[in-house]
Amino acid sequence: MHPRPSTMFKNRTIDWAAQSSGEGIYQCSHCGHALFSASHKFDSKTSFPSFWAHLEEHVQFHSLHTYGRERIQLLCQNCGQHLGHLFPDARTPSQVRYCINADSITLLLI
Repeated sequence: MHPRPSTMFKNRTIDWAAQSSGEGIYQCSHCGHALFSASHKFDSKTSFPSFWAHLEEHVQFHSLHTYGRERIQLLCQNCGQHLGHLFPDARTPSQVRYCINADSITLLLI
């Protein structure tokens, strides 16, 4: 049995004071559509780029019922590229974690 995503990382604390307040926009690596603010990125201790919010309506949510569990797949609203998945995470200000495939985003410094 797999641990529930909401409890899997509960003992991995986030040092919010040490998080970068970086400037920039993470955009879709396929079409360049703006997806996430660098200021919403944090180290989730999962080795995946993680964010606690997305920009406007630029990320599409798609329910998945695979591998015997339900997940929310994240897609670029503009081109439909798979970005990653959304998980409950009580450690973040929004109570969710956008767990993103590093190859699906690029950073545009502003």
